[in-house]
Amino acid sequence: MGGTESKPTLVEIAYEKIRNKICDFELYPGQDVSDFTLCKELGMSRTPVRQALVQLEHDGLVKNAGIGKSYQVSEITEEEIADIFEAREAIEVSSLRLAMMRGLSEDEIKCLERINLNMEQQNEAGNIKLQFRYDQGFHNYLVSLSGNKRMGRFYETLVVQLNRMRVLSYLESSYQKKAYNDHRAVLEEIRKGDREEAVKALAHHLQTSKRDYCNLIQNRVSLDAYGILRLLMRENTGA
Repeated sequence: MGGTESKPTLVEIAYEKIRNKICDFELYPGQDVSDFTLCKELGMSRTPVRQALVQLEHDGLVKNAGIGKSYQVSEITEEEIADIFEAREAIEVSSLRLAMMRGLSEDEIKCLERINLNMEQQNEAGNIKLQFRYDQGFHNYLVSLSGNKRMGRFYETLVVQLNRMRVLSYLESSYQKKAYNDHRAVLEEIRKGDREEAVKALAHHLQTSKRDYCNLIQNRVSLDAYGILRLLMRENTGA
């Protein structure tokens, strides 16, 4: 008798819906979030919504705003970007080094190449949400190739915040092309079997991406920009 997948709980459903509102900028950074209002919007009782907000606070997407205000969507700051990208670099670089020490199969390398090609094709087609998904998928798969499950779990805690941050690249389309070109440079070194050059190429990709996102926060992000991002995420049908 085959096993069946368990249905998501009400807390998991509430978490996913609120997280999507935050990552799609329907709820923008700095906005107050009322659990009462969310209950009405989601058609759910307050208990699962409150529990979902506690989890979102743990994930760094909301913060407790004090008595009477419930929660507030976390701001995207240069400090947060630096923290996330430095943590990414530590995990991803170590993962790639371990994976190459273990030895990557032809199928594993082809899978990375296929993910990156899909990312490029979706970007050219204007399906930005799918392009984001393949972008993160490239890094997720790379981390999984290390075979280190503990690093994989640590990495999962970063991905939720990365998904929101990645949407900022809507404000500078050249970042999306840069990402898959950087991935290609990493793949070229993996193909050669040059572990240190592959690690160096990956570190360069993450360091320059950190700089690019910090520049966006300094120069391009405002409430008007968040409104544009919200509109673009609604219009994009690639999710």
